[in-house]
Amino acid sequence: MNYEYSKGYEVIRFFERLTLNLHYRKIVYTGLENINENHPIIFASNHRNAVVDPFLLLNACKKQPVFLARADVFKKPAIARIMTWLHIMPVYRLRDGAENLENNNESFQLSGELLKKRIPMALYPEGKHNPKLSLLPIQKAISRIVLPIEASENFTLGTEVIPVGLYYSDIFGFLSDAYVTFGKPIRVVDYKQRYEENPGATANFLRKELEVRMKELIVNIWNDEFYDEYVHAIDWNAPLLAKVKYAGKKESYLLASQEVVRTLDEMYHNDRASFDTKMNNFREADGIFKKHGLTSKDNVVKPSSTASMILQALLLVVSLPVTVFGFINGIFPILGYKKLLTLFKDNQFIPTVRVVSGMFIVPVFVILQSLIVGLVFGWWWALAYFFVMPLAFYFACWWRKWVKSLARKWKVNSFVKKFPDVWSLMRL
Repeated sequence: MNYEYSKGYEVIRFFERLTLNLHYRKIVYTGLENINENHPIIFASNHRNAVVDPFLLLNACKKQPVFLARADVFKKPAIARIMTWLHIMPVYRLRDGAENLENNNESFQLSGELLKKRIPMALYPEGKHNPKLSLLPIQKAISRIVLPIEASENFTLGTEVIPVGLYYSDIFGFLSDAYVTFGKPIRVVDYKQRYEENPGATANFLRKELEVRMKELIVNIWNDEFYDEYVHAIDWNAPLLAKVKYAGKKESYLLASQEVVRTLDEMYHNDRASFDTKMNNFREADGIFKKHGLTSKDNVVKPSSTASMILQALLLVVSLPVTVFGFINGIFPILGYKKLLTLFKDNQFIPTVRVVSGMFIVPVFVILQSLIVGLVFGWWWALAYFFVMPLAFYFACWWRKWVKSLARKWKVNSFVKKFPDVWSLMRL
């Protein structure tokens, strides 16, 4: 298998970066100083958002990292070739059949060769996709890779395991925010003496250390019994907390969300009566919201003024011609996206399909439609269309989001007038 530098891979990465930055309102990276690609490194990340997660990680790397993914994706030869070209390597799990576990020896041996060449690697040690705001138990894959490799080199290779935390303000939302946090690297050489004394116990110790480090970087709701109430508490309290307490920090919403969870956890352990009261309040508020067609993401804390909503409505009307042009000329990419979406039953793939459509379907139709314009009207018109069409289509996508936002604002404004005291149930 060849995972060396590829110019074709760089072309794909260019479109991926462009599409991802258009898909999210902002992407916040913190802890980039913890990445030293002159060392052998393995990124260990939580896995919430299918293909989007590795795209975000990929953007932080100067080199072309190799990702480890579950082996069942490689069953079809054509898919396997594509995955290999995209620098993705198979890892076999017990559920893939005990007879296949030996195939991991080849992957782990190749991992050692890649690390020696200073090619970054990345995997998701939870072992499966987890869209919830929590961390599943960390598996032993990283320990099984790095400890034997370092031991074979007498722990002189210098491998570092970098914990990564991914967080989304709205995991399914278009033009929402994404946060990528890189923690302090775990130096494998620090486990040399432990490993020489007891390899098995050291592998487990490294696994537990990685789990602790990863939990520090994410929003981790361990309390499944009250999971929905925790999520509502974040939606209701984190935006204001981010503006007041964490103003000026680029990861303010992430920090605020972590504080909301931390506050509720402390209340759960130290003041259960107050915690239960708070949970009942959250349920009552959520019931009122649902009864009036609202969700916890609707901003009832600081509703928009009537004047600002009227102004927004006027701007939407004025910009309608551009939007119509954008949607008409983007009808084929839209149909392609809708068709691709039908291939997946789980909503977790919505952001992935949206990003992949932006990477491949939109550029293909921009080129095809520009060629048609050139053949009919001339190549200067085709050149103008080549730039105007995607801009108008992207603006139309924004416009659609603004319309939905304005409709929610009117509903929220009416709701707040009827329930001026609802905030007392929502706040921490």
